[in-house]
Amino acid sequence: MVELFVFGGLVAAGLAVAAVLGFVFFLIKLAFWLVLLPFRLLLKAVMIPVWLTLGALGLAAGAVALPVVLAVVAVVGALGILAAALALILPAIPFVLLGLLLWAIFHRSPATA
Repeated sequence: MVELFVFGGLVAAGLAVAAVLGFVFFLIKLAFWLVLLPFRLLLKAVMIPVWLTLGALGLAAGAVALPVVLAVVAVVGALGILAAALALILPAIPFVLLGLLLWAIFHRSPATA
């Protein structure tokens, strides 16, 4: 039973050390963040024209690529509809052939005068 209390004390001490270290590293991170904040703001302000230029280039490339993409989608859709129709008709071929065979056998030709 004493071992359980010792283990609990060690766990509590370990958690206390982890909390203190976590707080210390948090303060170090906060100090670095505050010191480097003006540089981050300056770099973001400098990068705004670059981001706008890249956005405009992406918009232009998208406007050029959109008709090609729509044409490909239309072709794929048409092929999909054709494949679906073929998949529905293909199993009926034996019955169609049987019907044509029966029609050829029992077909009455028109009487000749």
